[in-house]
Amino acid sequence: MDTVIEGKVQRIRYSDGDTFWTIATVGVVGGEVTIVGTMPGLQAGMNVRCDGRVDNHAKYGKQFRVERWVELVPATKKGLTSYLASGFVAGIGPSFAKRIVEHFGTETLAIIRDTPERLAEVPGIGKKRSVKIVSALQERRGPQEALIFLMGLGMTRGMAMRIYRRYGDDSVSLVRREPFKLAEDVHGIGFHRADQVARGLNIAHDALGRLRAGVYHCLRVARDDGHSFLWRPTLIAAAAELLKVDESMVTPALSALAADGKVALSHPPGSSGDEAVYLPKLYAAEHRASKQVATFLSRPPRHVDDRDEVKASIAEAATSLGLELADGQTRAVQLAFERGFVVVTGGPGTGKTTLVRTLLKAVAADIEERRIALAAPTGRAAKRLSEATGQHASTIHRLLEFSPREGRFQRDADAPLDIDLIVVDEASMIDLQLFDALVRAIPSHARVVLVGDSDQLPPVGPGSPLLDLLSVEHVPVARLDRIFRQGEGSAIVDAAHAINSGQPIAPTPPGTPLQDFYFIERDDPDDIRAMMEHLVSERIPERFGLDSVADVQVLTPMRTGAIGVDRLNTALRDLLNPGDDDTETALGFRVGDKVMQIRNDYDRSVFNGDMGYVERVDPKRKTLLASIDQRPVLYEAQHSDDLVLAYAVTVHKSQGSEYPAVVMPVSTQHFKMLRRNLLYTGVTRGKRLVVLVGTPRAMKLCVSARDEATRFSGLAARLRHEMERPRDE
Repeated sequence: MDTVIEGKVQRIRYSDGDTFWTIATVGVVGGEVTIVGTMPGLQAGMNVRCDGRVDNHAKYGKQFRVERWVELVPATKKGLTSYLASGFVAGIGPSFAKRIVEHFGTETLAIIRDTPERLAEVPGIGKKRSVKIVSALQERRGPQEALIFLMGLGMTRGMAMRIYRRYGDDSVSLVRREPFKLAEDVHGIGFHRADQVARGLNIAHDALGRLRAGVYHCLRVARDDGHSFLWRPTLIAAAAELLKVDESMVTPALSALAADGKVALSHPPGSSGDEAVYLPKLYAAEHRASKQVATFLSRPPRHVDDRDEVKASIAEAATSLGLELADGQTRAVQLAFERGFVVVTGGPGTGKTTLVRTLLKAVAADIEERRIALAAPTGRAAKRLSEATGQHASTIHRLLEFSPREGRFQRDADAPLDIDLIVVDEASMIDLQLFDALVRAIPSHARVVLVGDSDQLPPVGPGSPLLDLLSVEHVPVARLDRIFRQGEGSAIVDAAHAINSGQPIAPTPPGTPLQDFYFIERDDPDDIRAMMEHLVSERIPERFGLDSVADVQVLTPMRTGAIGVDRLNTALRDLLNPGDDDTETALGFRVGDKVMQIRNDYDRSVFNGDMGYVERVDPKRKTLLASIDQRPVLYEAQHSDDLVLAYAVTVHKSQGSEYPAVVMPVSTQHFKMLRRNLLYTGVTRGKRLVVLVGTPRAMKLCVSARDEATRFSGLAARLRHEMERPRDE
C-alpha cells in the first residue's frame, strides 16, 4: 500500500547523473527517513512530498522507496525567501533572496520561470548574475519537469530518462510538437508507445503525422523481419491495419514520405508492375552492391596457360599441408584461381576449411600475405577462421575500419582496401548493408571468395545476399556436397545432414556407447528444462569432462516460455552461479556470471554476440568489469542495456559461433519457430557434443518445415539486370 511522507531534504547521500538514482535523507516529524529512487533534480534544502512504500533492505535496513515525488514550493514571502536563500540555487544568498522576494512578492518563482529578464529590475542584480540564477534554476527543474510530464503520458521511468538524455530540456516541447519522432530517435520506443503519447496529447486519429509514422513503422518492421522492401499494396494494407484506417487514407501519407525522401519507390527489374517501397538506405545499398558485384563478374577470367599445371600446384599445396583434396575441392580452388568472384557453399564436414587452407597456400607464391584479407561477420567466427588457417582474420567491421564517431566505414570506394585477395567466411550471416559496405571497399582487381552454408539461418538484418548470389546464374559457385567426416565417428555431422535432408532423428536408445550426438526424449516443457539443467550441471561434466559454464552452451529457439532463454538463464544461473541476499551485484549481474554483449559498441570494441564472464562488481558505483573474449571491458550505468545473461542464448545469437558442447530443446512449445534451418544451425554449432532434448513429434514437425518465408529482396534481379545490359551504359 502506498504511503506519503513530507519533509525537508537534509542531505544527498548518493546520486547517479545518468540514471538519476538517488539516496537521500529527509527530515520528517519525529526524525529522519532514508529515501531511495529515481529522483532527478532532487537537492538538499528542498521541501518534498514523496509517494511510495517502506522496504526493509537486508543490508541497509528500513528505507522509503519513492514511486513519485514533487517539490513543495512555499507560498509565503517568508517561505520564498528561505527557499531561495537555502544555498541550492547558485548566485542567490540570503541578501539577494530577500531583495528578490521583496520586489516580486509571492509571484517570484513564476516571474523567474516565465520572464527571467525581469530579475534585472532587482537592485544589485546585474545581467550576468541574473543569467547565472536562471541557469541554476532551470538546471535543477529541467529534468524533474520533463520526467513528470513524460511519465504522466504513460512512459516508464526508463523510457522517460532515455527521452530526456536524448532531447534534454527540449523534451517537453519536442514531444508535444512531434510525438512520433520518439519512435525514430529513442531506442526502445516504437510506434505503439509513441501512439499512446499522441493519444494523451489529443492528436487526431487521422492526423497526417500519425499516418506517416504508421507507414514508416511498417517498413521498419519489415526490415527487422529481414525484408529489403515491401510491395506497395502489401505496405498499404499493413499500415491501414495498424492504424485502423481506410487504405485510401494511407496513400497520401506514403506520397508525403516519398516527397520528403523518407522512403524510396522503385520498380525492380523483372517485377510485374507493382512498386517496391524501400527505406532509402536499403535502396541505395541494393543498387550499389549489384553494380559492384557486376563489376567483379564482368572481369574476364584470369588467363591460365596450363590448367594441368594449376591442378598440380593446388595438389602440391594440399600435400604440403598434409591434406588430400577431392575432385570437387580441387575444382573449387581452381575456380577461385581463374575467376574474380566466387561463392563456395557446403554443409558441415564437406571440406570448406580444407579448401580455404589450400587456396591460401597455393596463392602464397603469387600474393604476399599482407595483401590477403581474411574476414568474418563476428569476432568468434573471425577467431575460428584465424585458428583454422594460421593467418590473421578480423571482423568485417574491423577490416573496413568502422568509425563510431562518424558512424561510417573508413574503407570504401574512395579508400579501398590494399589487397589482392579476400576470403570471407560465414557469408550466410552477412546482411544487405554489410555486404554493400564490404564489396564497395574491395578494389576492382582483387579476387573475392565468399564461403558459407546456404542451409543455415539467414542474416539477422535485412536481405540475404548469399542466397541471392546463389540464385544468379552469372555467379561462379562451387558447391561442396561430399561429406568427408561421415563414417569417421562424427554423429553430429550425420545428424546435421539428416536434418537438412528432412529426415527426423530418432531418440537415442538407452545404453548407447559414448558418442558426440544424442537425442533424449522428454515431453512436458518442465521435464525438458529439468533434463537440460541436469545435463549441463552434472551429466555432461561427469561423462565428458567439460566445464558446465565455459564449455557447455544452451541454445533455444525463443526468449519466452518454460524453455525459453529467460527462464533457462534464471534456472541455470541459480545452479551454476548461485547467490544470496548478501551477494554483491552491479547492473543486475554478479561475479562469475556468463554474459553476452547484445549491441555493437565500436568505442569499446565489443560487438553483438561477444561473450564472456563478470570478473568484478562495484555496487556503490554501479559498475562491473567483464572479461569479453578474454579482454577486460568496463560496464557503467549507461551500458546497463548492453549486457545479458548467456548461460542460454537464442539460436539466432549463436550464428557464427562454435561451442565444445551444445544442449538444445526440441519442443512443440516452440511451434512457431520449428524450422529445419533453425535446428540445423543449432546442431552445427556443436564441436564435440550435441544433445537435443524433446519429443519425436516436435522433431518430425521441425525437419519437415522448411523456412518458406520469402524475403523481399531485389539484389538478384538487379544483379541479373546489370550483367545483361551493355557495360558501357
